[in-house]
Amino acid sequence: MRYRVQDIEDQILETVRADSTNFSGLKMVNTYAGQISAQNFLDPSYEQGFVNLLPFCLVSYQGRVSQKSDRDSSGLTYIHTLTFRIYVGATSLRMYQDAVRNCYDMLAALYDDLHGKVPKSTPQCLPAYTTLDGTAITTSEFTAISPLYESGGTDERLVVNLPRIVVYQSDYSIRLVA
Repeated sequence: MRYRVQDIEDQILETVRADSTNFSGLKMVNTYAGQISAQNFLDPSYEQGFVNLLPFCLVSYQGRVSQKSDRDSSGLTYIHTLTFRIYVGATSLRMYQDAVRNCYDMLAALYDDLHGKVPKSTPQCLPAYTTLDGTAITTSEFTAISPLYESGGTDERLVVNLPRIVVYQSDYSIRLVA
């Protein structure tokens, strides 16, 4: 394989961490393996953990898609589409509206930070694009054939809507040569 998921994920995390203007005050920017739902916050065994993390930005790798048409005729080269789901969560002790608007600001910042950017690599595979932050990928023959883009469809949605706690998710995809 010509890519490592963790290299791309690390650059997404570093890009969010580097944006101190739009993401100041975040308690956690990290990877997350799983789904976030209102149940996570309603279940007493989870609630304290998640509530203590707010505000957060969590990155969850959602897997890859490859179709039969996304390969060469010999089957030696495949194109994979990797999807990353990013959760942003906020809380407000004053009003629900403040938590919602904090999430709106984080979603807009995510778009600005990620959409249309490519992983930093050596050599740079798509030099005309702005790169993500972080350590350059040196995996042999790493080739991104598209920048990160919103996945389309339901790429941004509200997943937790509780009094004073709000979590949205946003999906971004990238196409790579496998």
